[in-house]
Amino acid sequence: MSLPRSRRILLAMVPLTLVLAASQSLAQAASPPAAAAAKATAAAPVAAAAPTLGFTRRGIGFGQTVLITNSGDGTGRLFTVDRIGRVLAWVPGTSHASVFLDLRSKVRSVGGEQGLLGLTFYPDFKRVPLVFVSYTAADGSLKISRFLLPSYTTASVNPATEQLLLSISHPIYSNHNAGMILFGKDNYFYVSTGDGGGAGDPFGHAQTAKSMSGKILRLDARNWCNGYPYCIPPTNPYVHSPGYYGQVWAFGLRNSWRFSSDPLTGTLWLGEVGQDGFEEIDTAPLGVSNINFGWSCREANTIFVAARCSAAAHYTAPVAVIPHPAAEAIIGGVVYRGTRFPTLAGRYLFGDYVTGTLWTMPSTGGAYSVAGALAGITSFGTTQTGEVWATTLTGQLYELTSG
Repeated sequence: MSLPRSRRILLAMVPLTLVLAASQSLAQAASPPAAAAAKATAAAPVAAAAPTLGFTRRGIGFGQTVLITNSGDGTGRLFTVDRIGRVLAWVPGTSHASVFLDLRSKVRSVGGEQGLLGLTFYPDFKRVPLVFVSYTAADGSLKISRFLLPSYTTASVNPATEQLLLSISHPIYSNHNAGMILFGKDNYFYVSTGDGGGAGDPFGHAQTAKSMSGKILRLDARNWCNGYPYCIPPTNPYVHSPGYYGQVWAFGLRNSWRFSSDPLTGTLWLGEVGQDGFEEIDTAPLGVSNINFGWSCREANTIFVAARCSAAAHYTAPVAVIPHPAAEAIIGGVVYRGTRFPTLAGRYLFGDYVTGTLWTMPSTGGAYSVAGALAGITSFGTTQTGEVWATTLTGQLYELTSG
């Protein structure tokens, strides 16, 4: 099947130059189905001026890098995720990165969106040295696991100590696995899941809490319940609804590949990869549950499959919509809360894998603005002090050095 750019494999195993060249020839392939002919409404129009982001390359040779984060333990280490199944630990300015975790024997990375996808650390990792990962397994399922280290200073993780939290079936298609994981400001554990793959949400997963696909899940990963290494928070919207998954926190998502939590407000910022016409940025304020982001009734603000819409539903509109071809595979970013660049304070930084464009927008609401470019970007992350780094699939690490 030939897919439009934003719904084909997001992290295809081809050189970036070929990705960019192919994007020109595929531009004509993206056309909404007949049911999607409804009028689109604008969200967060493009502004004329914004801070210009400058990134400087600081590291190379980190594999197929799809994520960068810190452990919050005061060591200054950054951790990168190599899609084929490795986590590397590195102190900026040093010449050597070490293998922190090797899961290559467990991770399936044949499909371009499969692999080791997510990594995060317990909020008080120095006291409770728990490491969490998400990855696609041999059967295609999305696994969410954790590892308990002897100490936060332990140089490498023993893969045999894995404890499985969740396994979400994904048997047919290799794409739309999502897999971003993080602890929010409320110390709950958040997980993004794709809609099951293919194109157009063929299984109708995203609009029902009877599936864990196409969702943001929320878990209490600090406690055990019923023999599982997590509990379902009692304030989750479906915790007392028979036949529904209590883990579901928000729904109506296609493939929120990267999302983040604003360290100040706790708002979740989601980069939602679109289908035929639009990429979007969505937000979920701290503590607000059961948000319906619309897919696959809607793509951004446009009707996609009318039969999946409900007059009784409330659909939360994106805070930014970028039409194709200005963006083709959105990479959700971070709200800047560092100290080096005062002009960026409180602005949300995000980008696009295919076009390489970078944007910023106020986290308090307003227009998004083009702010530079970084070819082949796959993720944004921060140091413990809130300074921003970015990764590319070619194993390069970039530090934000102007803005």
